[in-house]
Amino acid sequence: MYNKVKKNFLFIMTFCFVLTRINAQIDTVKVGFFVTNLYDFDIANNAFTAEFWMWANYKNKELLFESSPEIKRSKKAECGNFLLEEKAGIQWAQKKCKSTLVQDWDVEKFPFDKQKLKIHLEETEKDASELFYSIDAQNTKIDSLLVLEEWNIDSMISRNVITTYNTTYGDPSLKGTSAYAGVESTIYVSRKSSHMLLVKMTTGLFVAFLISLLVFMIPSSDSESRIGLAVGGLFAAVGNKYIVESIVPTSTQNTLIDNLHNVAFLYILIIISLVIYVANQYSDDRKKWSITISKYSFWSILISYVIINLIFLLPLV
Repeated sequence: MYNKVKKNFLFIMTFCFVLTRINAQIDTVKVGFFVTNLYDFDIANNAFTAEFWMWANYKNKELLFESSPEIKRSKKAECGNFLLEEKAGIQWAQKKCKSTLVQDWDVEKFPFDKQKLKIHLEETEKDASELFYSIDAQNTKIDSLLVLEEWNIDSMISRNVITTYNTTYGDPSLKGTSAYAGVESTIYVSRKSSHMLLVKMTTGLFVAFLISLLVFMIPSSDSESRIGLAVGGLFAAVGNKYIVESIVPTSTQNTLIDNLHNVAFLYILIIISLVIYVANQYSDDRKKWSITISKYSFWSILISYVIINLIFLLPLV
């Protein structure tokens, strides 16, 4: 309900701005991007780095494109190679920037994940009633020579953006809120070699499970060896989870990797419980019974474990 009200409010604000713009002469700046490089995809620290040229076309010579736009959600930004020329009565300003940007990585389906990388440029000096940014959609592109080692670049979509803030930043001419124009480019990427990455990250986990499952091959009379092997498999699975979490940040979402680990933990716990139960019930006259329990436990646990993992994996592969 809140999101719907918020969306309607933003629509009304944008509509009112357009009506105001029709009846008032405000400066319009056509802004574009040309992305030349994307790298340092840092999932653990929620960031990536982009290099791009950005430019502006406008008529008002008093505008200061070199300093007034801000790269939103930027941890660090460096811009240089500034150029300002007048051509056919239009000011043409451009500069090259390198920016480390905050990225909210969606790791729910990692490593079969797709991401949306955003570059958002926003005016900082004149509010939306004085200055309007229009996207140069025809020239805003990604360098066709750019190839990423671990990612496929699927597409890029750019649009005009007007952001409303619940503050006037102390501007005495405004009341309650303020709005600033900007442009935003969203780059859609998908991960390469997802299957190989999954194998690398889960090999330790599956080996830990198989180690625990092998306890049913040990004679029921040797309960200490059985329990020791199962506990060793549990520690190996926990260790694998810590290693994976050092690469993939924790998330409030239940991710694919979380599901695979949780299933392994549950099955190893079931194995340990069965081993303890058989050890408590074991006696010489029930030797045949313990062998039967071990045999059926081995195959039922193995088959059900494989099926559950396939349920998680097949929709993604």
